[in-house]
Amino acid sequence: MSSSSSSSSSSSSPLSSLQQPSSSITPSNVVDIPGPSNTNNDDEFEAPSSSRQRAMNEVWLEPVVEALATQVAIDASHYHGRLSAASALAIIFQVCSTWREVSRSDLLWQRLTRRIWRRTYRLRDTWQLEYIYWHRTARNFTTGRHALVVPQYDPGDHHQALICRCLTLSDTHLACGFVDGTVRLFNLNTGAHITTFWSNHGHLFGPFSQSISGIVITNSSLVFARLDGDIYMSLINGPRPIPGPIPARRAIIGDVVNNGVLVEFAGCNRFWIGLFAGHAGGAFQIWDAQTEQRIFVGGSLTDPESVQGWHMLTELVEPVGRVRVTEREFVVACTTSRLVCFNLRNPEILLRDMGSTTGFMVSSLDISHEVFVVVERNGVGTVRRVGNFERVSRFRLRGSWLRGLLVCMNLGYVITYSSGSGLLRVWDIHEPTARLCITIAVRDDGGEQGHVHGNSMVANQTHVAISSNDSSIHLLDFSVQ
Repeated sequence: MSSSSSSSSSSSSPLSSLQQPSSSITPSNVVDIPGPSNTNNDDEFEAPSSSRQRAMNEVWLEPVVEALATQVAIDASHYHGRLSAASALAIIFQVCSTWREVSRSDLLWQRLTRRIWRRTYRLRDTWQLEYIYWHRTARNFTTGRHALVVPQYDPGDHHQALICRCLTLSDTHLACGFVDGTVRLFNLNTGAHITTFWSNHGHLFGPFSQSISGIVITNSSLVFARLDGDIYMSLINGPRPIPGPIPARRAIIGDVVNNGVLVEFAGCNRFWIGLFAGHAGGAFQIWDAQTEQRIFVGGSLTDPESVQGWHMLTELVEPVGRVRVTEREFVVACTTSRLVCFNLRNPEILLRDMGSTTGFMVSSLDISHEVFVVVERNGVGTVRRVGNFERVSRFRLRGSWLRGLLVCMNLGYVITYSSGSGLLRVWDIHEPTARLCITIAVRDDGGEQGHVHGNSMVANQTHVAISSNDSSIHLLDFSVQ
């Protein structure tokens, strides 16, 4: 693993490792504390005694100051981005010694970590260290500081002639789906190949009918689907009775003749959803993930792309559609001409249905928490809130950047990759007009001009993974080393 740079050392001050406040900031010009003035105007007032100052500070009980600090940090995060919460807290903690004591409250840092960084469990010694870790990791996305990891296959794994068609990340694993119906699982931190899951069922309806069309990782299980409609599942940490590839259990038997091609697959803890193309009126199928029973069939999103869907069985073509699921069970799906949104618990009602005069780029749709991004063929990328489609941010890509475009996002950033140039760009989407933070060249040992010809990309809060046509996978680690 080769690192582009190392992380800075931490300081003894609670927030010094996040952001050093300006030396000109003093308690007197930061917050107007109620109380008598400490200036003497014509002897009308006298300066407060030290006992009066202590009494005034004691009025601000720790729970009150904690609540104030929490709200100030959340407001700063909402209006100016998550990284700005640290400087807002630094100002609060400089008001006086009593307020500074609040910075040692682990409960405060737990609340802030949950509200700002959406982390509900602690991996480091304290919640303060947990907050600092995620702050620094997010900052690495703006500076480009990362380590490059190339996942290593087992020596006996014959993968050279295979192509990875889809990627999925969890907090600990990278899952890669290949055209032969196998899913390889890698350790996210080391890049080591953990195991291979394989599917060996069904008839061949074309050379790529067993190609993986989507992977879902939930808790300790891995679920994946193929173009022919078969859905498989296996335990990630389950028993290993024999060495080598592990046969996954077929949970759903596909029916490609009557249902069409399962072009995209996604899901959450409660539901699985498949996007089909090939038959009118059956664009979406939804299953209960607990009972594995199908609970919905319908939708016309892919009706115009029926013929293109059938071609995916015999040719390596771009997917005709894409589907993503949020934590709150909202679905966002698109083709080149339409984009729709609905709730998995009420799929009959479309919350939004919009088109594009220039067309959507299917490979650009991605989702993070409750916002999604999509890029149109004119180069305009838009980030919107799921449900009401309120616009959060917008950016524009040059025409040359659209060649082989891949897009993904995480909490606060959109990542674009142009296969034509091998350049990865990180966009800060906290403002209405997104800011281009950094451009990173992703290089390979071989290939034209040495850059990676990507065909799939995925991101989470710490990593970005890109797969290429030669079966290689590049993993960019932005976490604090």
